[in-house]
Amino acid sequence: MARPCFGSAGAAPAVLFAVLFLTALSAIPAAETTDKQPNWFRRHFEQRIYLGFYNSFGDEKANVLQTGYDAVLNFVKITPTWNLLDISLGLDIMFVRDQIDKETVDGFGHIRTRENRLIPAFELNWGARLYFLGLSKIKTSFYLEAAPITLVIYTKPYPDSGTRLNVGTHLGFGIKTQISDSCKAYATLRIFSHTSNGQAEATNPALDLAGFIIGLQF
Repeated sequence: MARPCFGSAGAAPAVLFAVLFLTALSAIPAAETTDKQPNWFRRHFEQRIYLGFYNSFGDEKANVLQTGYDAVLNFVKITPTWNLLDISLGLDIMFVRDQIDKETVDGFGHIRTRENRLIPAFELNWGARLYFLGLSKIKTSFYLEAAPITLVIYTKPYPDSGTRLNVGTHLGFGIKTQISDSCKAYATLRIFSHTSNGQAEATNPALDLAGFIIGLQF
């Protein structure tokens, strides 16, 4: 079996730190201040929850269902409903359904198993959105989205001949619209999502995906 490119002992503290950090951030909106005006974090902090569905392309034949939470900081407000940039840190859970139902040879010459499988995974992610074309009359804006590097932990080595610990990348674009004073809805088309372990090609099978995400930001 290929050796992981990250030690499991090093991954646990990183995930624990992320959970504690996100918990602290989620408490910021409820914090009381002594000033009449809300503090900077209360004015710029928001949260996102979302659901995504992906299909693979390339050697792997898989569907992925994803659900997650992001803590968000907004920057450079141009209008009351349109800010130029936001930066997020989040955790999500993915369920990978491997659709291989017969023995096949992948692009690296490895024999795939016969079984359909459901493989859970956890992802620690950070990303940024750049907003453009703000339409004030309908409280809507469009955005480009990128998550340059994420940490993905599968519950078993995946893809076959790969490892449990992987890194990921996401690119996409979407639309966000205000649906109430405190809530926005958004939809993202992920044109490229990738996970692999960063090792040499022979021991680095990748999962490449395209998908669609819907969510709420509040």
